[in-house]
Amino acid sequence: MIRPATMQDVPRIIDMIGRLVAAVNGPQRVDRLWTGETLARLIHDPRGVVLVSGGGFIAGCLSETVISPAPVAIELGWFAEDRSGLALLRAFEAWAEGQGATLVKMTCNGGGAQRILERSGYRIAEIQMVK
Repeated sequence: MIRPATMQDVPRIIDMIGRLVAAVNGPQRVDRLWTGETLARLIHDPRGVVLVSGGGFIAGCLSETVISPAPVAIELGWFAEDRSGLALLRAFEAWAEGQGATLVKMTCNGGGAQRILERSGYRIAEIQMVK
C-alpha cells in the first residue's frame, strides 16, 4: 500500500536514502539532519510530496523552469526494496497530475529503474553530469 509519509516515517526514509546512495554509488554523502529537515519540509509543503510503501519511498516537488512557468513535478528520490517501485511511480504521477504538472522529471542511473521508466513512456531528455 502506498500512502503519504508522516514525520514518523522520516528516520526509515533516511535509512533508505542511505541505501539508495550506496546502490547508485552517489557522489554525495547523506547528511541525516539535512535529509530529515528536507523530508519534513516536503511532507508539510503543498508543493511537495513524500510517499511510502512497506519498503520504499518517492519524494518530489513542483517547480517551474527557466523555459516555462508551467509546473513540473521533479522527483528528488525514489527507491524500493519491496518491488513497489512501479506503484510508487504511479502514485507520484497521480499526485503530479492532481497538482497540474505538465511534465514529470525522474532520475535514474540505468538498470531496473530505467527499464521501469522506459516501459512507462519516459524518455531520456537530458543527461546530468557531476564533478
